[in-house]
Amino acid sequence: MLGYRVELGSNTTHYTLDLEDKLKHSLYFKNTFSEKAHFNFLGGTAQNPVCVSALIEEKVKGGHKWRILVRTKKDDFYLTIEASSKKKMLKYLCEGGVEIFGTDIDFYEVSDQKAVSSLIQDLVHMEDRLFIKAYKFGVVYCKKGQTNEEDMFSNAKPSKLFSEFMDMIGTKTKLQGYKGYKGGLDTENNTTGSHAYVTHFQGFDILYHCSTLLPISADNTQQIARKRHIGNDVVVIVFQDGPTGGFSPDTISSKFNHIYLVVQAVGKKKSPNGEKVTQYQIAIVSKQGVRIHGPPLPAGALFPCCEETREYLLTKLINAERAAYYAPGFAQSRTRRLWLKDILEKYGKPQKK
Repeated sequence: MLGYRVELGSNTTHYTLDLEDKLKHSLYFKNTFSEKAHFNFLGGTAQNPVCVSALIEEKVKGGHKWRILVRTKKDDFYLTIEASSKKKMLKYLCEGGVEIFGTDIDFYEVSDQKAVSSLIQDLVHMEDRLFIKAYKFGVVYCKKGQTNEEDMFSNAKPSKLFSEFMDMIGTKTKLQGYKGYKGGLDTENNTTGSHAYVTHFQGFDILYHCSTLLPISADNTQQIARKRHIGNDVVVIVFQDGPTGGFSPDTISSKFNHIYLVVQAVGKKKSPNGEKVTQYQIAIVSKQGVRIHGPPLPAGALFPCCEETREYLLTKLINAERAAYYAPGFAQSRTRRLWLKDILEKYGKPQKK
């Protein structure tokens, strides 16, 4: 598929269900730096702002081991450097950091105590605002034989197979009065439907924008009310009742959807206890620029409807969204740059724009 990468499976048979980039998706600065004595340096320009935080972790032969957090508009970097002084630590960082910074950077240390205290508060606030505390995923129900967007988004009722799948990955919950993560849905007046599927996984709240639970229009075949939510989800599950000739990402028109996780029900198989359990085939379709993410997809594997499959899918969904954040042109890069630009202008030396 032009512009997309398809993950059909690998020869991997053993894998772990680990969330990736745990440091980048934690309150690392707050927990590691903010309450300890450390140093902060600013540099770069409005288009390429850089913030460095460094603390002495331990004494080593010939100096100290420094723990360093480098923030750029694209990413956070976690480094350790051994140096005898703060000046040499910064020198070594600049010498080896061109690949991170993209250019030579002239850093300025924020040393005024009032400014330092205020800067730490701003960095904690920035980290908290950028920290993803919950996830929302789109889910589109595709009946057997359906191949176009309008038909998929116009499905009013779920099949038993689709309902069974949704019950595996979440819990159907009444929206009115719901106090958990809303994911943009109305929890007061039912304008976005009366129910949603939600779940909790490894400390994160998750809400699904399930197509059959969002409002449907008899007059609008494009189902704008449904697309408004699912079209703005980074990762979308496409559930197929049976063979459809293959899903194409061009079926759904959205600039924001970056990964499609295609799940197809392929019949039932007896479990060790003799119970017949629905089996699923899975494929992953990602936009070019989205990095490969785990857990790997075993080639030809069938996933039974069970808790282990739920954990695999949720791990894959979260890792997929995290991988998409670093795709070219993703909005998070612009948000990070603006936060760092404001900090640079507030605390750094006057910089060229």
